[in-house]
Amino acid sequence: MAKAGMRRPDPKEPHGTESNKKQNFPKNDQPPVPEIQGKEKN
Repeated sequence: MAKAGMRRPDPKEPHGTESNKKQNFPKNDQPPVPEIQGKEKN
């Protein structure tokens, strides 16, 4: 149930992840950082 003052969304409009636009991120050229091995020093 919608709260007072909230409009009802139009079911014809895309919402959430329903859009068909692809994300265009540049490829990461950096190698992954090696994980720290061993116990932490005090």
